[in-house]
Amino acid sequence: MLWLPMVIGLGVVLTVFQAQLREEQPSWAVLVGTAFVALIFLALLPQFNSLFQAVTALAREAQVSSLYLNPVLKTIGVAYLTSFGAQISREAGEEAISGVIELAGKLVILLIALPLLQAILHTLFGILGF
Repeated sequence: MLWLPMVIGLGVVLTVFQAQLREEQPSWAVLVGTAFVALIFLALLPQFNSLFQAVTALAREAQVSSLYLNPVLKTIGVAYLTSFGAQISREAGEEAISGVIELAGKLVILLIALPLLQAILHTLFGILGF
């Protein structure tokens, strides 16, 4: 948790720097912002790994099947990656590209959820006797 104040502090400093850089060199401002986000993401990977292991352990203790847990974890990952890509595109002023990234992310999430939806419907039809 001690990394959060560091990330916030660096983010505020970079935001002030970005405001000046955006006026003089807009393309460099996007590149610096992207590099900051990538660096923070890489620094937080161990935290994501710890979270993933904790959720997996909880699911195992609760006897939740991986059939249900895997799509949830994949969906969370796709949502974060999609958000990252869309924000970088927006930062560069490319709203159309950002929209396509978001659309692609939503489609992938639906594809991930399809087996889970099939299992739920199969169970429901079994209960109802169809």
